[in-house]
Amino acid sequence: MTLFPLVPAEQLLPALLDLSVSGVVGYAPVLDATGQVVDFSFAYLNPAAQRLLGLPAQPAVTYRQQFTELKAGFEFHRAAYLAGGEPCHLAANYHQPGAYDAYFRLAAQRVGELLLVSFTTSAEQERQEVEQALRASQARERAAQAAVETERQRLADFLLQAPAIIVAFEGPAHTYVLANANYQALVGERPLLGRPLREAVPEIAQQPQLLAQLDHVYQTGETYYGQEIETQSDRTNSGALTTTYFNLVHQATRDAQGHISGVITFAYDVTAQVLARRQVEQLNQELETRVQQRTQALAEQRRQLRQILAQVPAAIASLEGPEHRFAFTNDIYRTLVGNRATLGQPSAEAQPELVAQGFIDLLDRVYTTGEPYLGREIPVRLLDAATQQTQTLYVDFSYQPLRDEQGGITGILTFAVDETEKVLARRQADTLQAALLTVAQRQAQEREDLFQTFEQAPAAIMLLREPEHRIEYANPAYQRFFPGQALQGHRLADAHPNAEASGALARLDRVYQSGETFVGREEPVLLTLEEGQPPQTRYFNFTYQPYRENDQTVGVSVFATDATEQALARQQREAQQSELRRIFEQAPVAIAIMRGPSLVVELANQAVAAIWGRSSAQTLGRPYFEAVPDTAGQGFEEILAGVLRTGEPFFVREAPVTLDRGHTDLPTQAYVNFGFHPLYDEHGATWGLIAVGTEVTEQVLARQQVQELNKELAGLNHTLQLTNTELNQSNTQLTRTNVDLDTFVYTASHDLKAPITNIEGLLTALHDVLPAQVQSEETTAHILRLLQGAVERFQLTIEQLTDISRLQQAQNLPAEQVHLGPVVADVRLDLLPQLTAAGAQLTVDISPDSQVLFAPKNLRSVVYNLLSNAIKYRAPDRVPVIALRATRAPGAVVLTVQDNGLGLSEAQQRQLFGLFQRLHTHVEGTGVGLYMVKRIVENAGGTITVQSREGVGATFTVRLPLSSVSP
Repeated sequence: MTLFPLVPAEQLLPALLDLSVSGVVGYAPVLDATGQVVDFSFAYLNPAAQRLLGLPAQPAVTYRQQFTELKAGFEFHRAAYLAGGEPCHLAANYHQPGAYDAYFRLAAQRVGELLLVSFTTSAEQERQEVEQALRASQARERAAQAAVETERQRLADFLLQAPAIIVAFEGPAHTYVLANANYQALVGERPLLGRPLREAVPEIAQQPQLLAQLDHVYQTGETYYGQEIETQSDRTNSGALTTTYFNLVHQATRDAQGHISGVITFAYDVTAQVLARRQVEQLNQELETRVQQRTQALAEQRRQLRQILAQVPAAIASLEGPEHRFAFTNDIYRTLVGNRATLGQPSAEAQPELVAQGFIDLLDRVYTTGEPYLGREIPVRLLDAATQQTQTLYVDFSYQPLRDEQGGITGILTFAVDETEKVLARRQADTLQAALLTVAQRQAQEREDLFQTFEQAPAAIMLLREPEHRIEYANPAYQRFFPGQALQGHRLADAHPNAEASGALARLDRVYQSGETFVGREEPVLLTLEEGQPPQTRYFNFTYQPYRENDQTVGVSVFATDATEQALARQQREAQQSELRRIFEQAPVAIAIMRGPSLVVELANQAVAAIWGRSSAQTLGRPYFEAVPDTAGQGFEEILAGVLRTGEPFFVREAPVTLDRGHTDLPTQAYVNFGFHPLYDEHGATWGLIAVGTEVTEQVLARQQVQELNKELAGLNHTLQLTNTELNQSNTQLTRTNVDLDTFVYTASHDLKAPITNIEGLLTALHDVLPAQVQSEETTAHILRLLQGAVERFQLTIEQLTDISRLQQAQNLPAEQVHLGPVVADVRLDLLPQLTAAGAQLTVDISPDSQVLFAPKNLRSVVYNLLSNAIKYRAPDRVPVIALRATRAPGAVVLTVQDNGLGLSEAQQRQLFGLFQRLHTHVEGTGVGLYMVKRIVENAGGTITVQSREGVGATFTVRLPLSSVSP
C-alpha cells in the first residue's frame, strides 16, 4: 500500500522536491588519482536550493570553488559521504560577501554514489536592527580585506583573460591548478581544478604523445616547443571529438627551492592556418568570409568604443580639423562646459573664454607638432550658462593627436578629469597644517583657543615641552591610542615605552635641537589599544614641528594620521607585484609592460629580452624606443600609440622587424606574433600596455617556400572575380523578371475572374437544359464532374493569385504608429464565432508600451492569420488553448502566438512559409496565408519564426519594428 495511492510514485518525489521550502542538493564526489574525495560537483539542486544559494540548476563550479572559505563545511560533507549511509547533521554560520551572515542547518546522508543534503538558512528571515548594525560593522571591518582581495583578483583576471590558452599543472599526475577561459572552452564545461589531467580529460588517453611531452618536461625540466600539434578534445562534453592544431610551449615551473613542481603551458590556436594550407581550393571563399567578419568586427569595435567613451568617468571630446570642431563629446564633458559643445562647432566659438586662457593655442600646437600635451591640476575658468558667471575649476587633462592610416593628424582627443575637490581639499589640508605651525608660535595666553580647535580635529595632535619631551597636551584623537592611560604631564618615554626602541625619541631630539621639521610616512608604531590585549602594530603619517617662544625652541608639536589600512594595502600590492614578476620571468612567452605615453619599460622577462637582443637590465626604466631604438621607424610607434589612445588591443601576425642582435646567434631579420593590450587603472583610464607574444621567424621562413602556390591562387582569384561579375548581371536580370511576374500575377488574378465565372454559368445552364436521363449516363456524368472540378481548381488558383496581388498592394501601404491592443481586440471580436464553435480558450497579455511602426491593415492581417490558424489547426483530442503575448524588447516589440494544436514536424517547418504550401489538407485554405504574413513582416523590417513539436503545438514569434515615439 502506497502513502499516496492517487499519485504515481515517479511523480510524487519530483513534486515534493519542487515544493519543499528547504534546499535539497545532490552532490557527486570528485576523486583524485588515489581515490580520495577532494571535492564535490553539483548533480542536482531543487528550486529552493537554487534560490537560497543563488545558483542555477546545473552549476559549472564545484563545491570548493563556490564556497572557498568553508573548509569545515567541506570536511563535514566528506565525512558524511564516508559514513556509509549514516545521517549526519551540522549547524554553521557562513559569511556571504556583500550581504548578512547566514546561519545554516544541514542534514546529510549518502544514497548510493551520491551525497544527499537538506538544509535551511536564516538568510530569508527578517533581520533585527541590532543584528543589522552588527553586520554593518562587520562589513566595515572587512573593507580592507576586500581591497586586498581586489588586487589578488586583478592578478588572477590577467592570467584568466590573457589572449593565449594558459593552463598550469602540478605534480607528476599533472593536476590542474590553473586554466583560463580559452582553455576551458577547449574542453567544455567540466570541472578541472584539483583533478589530474587523465581523469578530468579522459580523451587525452587516446593521444599518448601529448602526455609524453608533459611527462618529459616534468622529468627533465627541458622546455618543449611544439608547432602545429594536433589535438582531439570534447568541447561539448558529448563524446564528439574536435580536431584542433596549436603552437605551444610546455615550461617547467619550480618551487622556492628550485625543484620542479609542475608544468605551465602557453598555446595559440593555429587551426585556421593548418586547414587553410590543406584546403587551398577553398581559400577564396574563406578570404571573402574573413573580410566580411573583420568589417563587422571593426564596426562593432567602433560602436563599443563610443559606448565605452560615453561611460568613462572623465570628460572626453574628439575635435576635428585645424578649427578643432567637435566630433564627439560624452555626457561628463557636456556637463562640464554647460552643454555648450555642439557637434560641428569650433571649440573657440563654443567656449570663447578659453581663448584668452591659452587653451586654443595649446590645441593649435598639438595639431601642428603632433606632440601630445599633459596638464596636471590646471586652473580653467568656465562660463556657467545658468548664472553667466565664470567659475574656476582645476583639471587634469591631455591633448592627444589623432592620426589617419597614413599618419597624418586629423584631430585631437581631449581627456579631462575634474580635480577641483582634490585641489581644494589639499589646499585646505595645507591651510590646516600652516595654521598648526602658526598657532604653535603664539603666546601662552592664546593656547586655550587653539586647544579647542585641536579637540575637534580628526587627526592625532600632541604638544611636547622641554628636552625630555613632557606631554603638555594630547587631543582626544591621540588619547584613543592610549585608552585608560593618563598622558598629560608625563614624559613621552614613560607614557609610551616603545618610543625609544622605535626611534621616535631620537627623531624628536633632532627636531628639538636642530629646529628642523621631520615628516614621516607610514611609520610603524607598536600600541596596546585595549587592556589585556597584545600590542598591535599601527602605521602613521606624522609631522614633528618645533614650536618656539621668544625665538627659542621650547617643544615639539606632533600631528599624526592613522595610515594603517593604506600601509597594509600597499604591502599587499608589493607582495603581489613581486609574485607577478616571478611568474612573468618563468613564462615561456615574451612579456613586457610599458607605462605612460613614453612607454617606459617596467617589466621585461627573459623571453622578450632574447627577442630584443638585450638583457632586462638594459631596458628597465627606459622609454621603449630609447632602450630598443632599432625597432623605431618600422611602424611600431603608430601601433603602440594607437593602443594607448583608443584603449583597443592590437595584434600583429608574423610582423617583420629588423633587430640589432648580431652579437647573438639569432638572425637580425625576425618575424613576431604579438598582442598589445591596454592596461587600466581603477578609474578605467589607460595608464600603459602589456605586450605578449612569440618569435615565429623559423615558421615564416619555412612558409616562404610555398610562394609559388600563392601565385597560382592569384590566378584563381581573377577567375572567381569574373564569375562574380556574371552572377551580378544574372541577379539584375532576375530582379526585372520578378517585377514582371508580380505584374502578371496582378493582371491574371483580375482578368481571369470574368471568363471563369462565364464558364461556371454555362456549366450550370448545361445542367439545367440536359435531360436527367442524359446526365445520368456514365460518360456524360463523368465529363460534367471533370468540368466542375476544373472550374473549382481554376477558381482556387485565381483566389491564390488574388491573395498574392493583395500582398503586392500591401507593400505600398504607409506605416503608422499603431498600438497592438486595439488591433488584437478587433481581431478577437471577428473570430469570436470560430472561437466559440471550437470551444477554444484565448488569453491575451499585451504590455502597455507595445506600440509599433506598421501599416494598420497589414498588422491586422498578421494577427488574424496567426489566430485563425491556431483555431483551424487545433488537435481534435483536447480543448484548444491559445496564448497571445506582446512585450517590449530592444528596438522591437515581440509578438508571440502559442497553441496546443496539431504541431509541425521539422520537415513541415522548413516548408511552412512557402507559397501554396498546405501541410494539413483536412482544413480549407489556399496555402498563401503564412507566405503573405512572412512577406508583410519582412517588408516592414521585422522577422517571423516558428518553434513546434508534432502533436504538442506551435509557437510563432514575430519581431515588429518599434515606434519612434515609444517610451
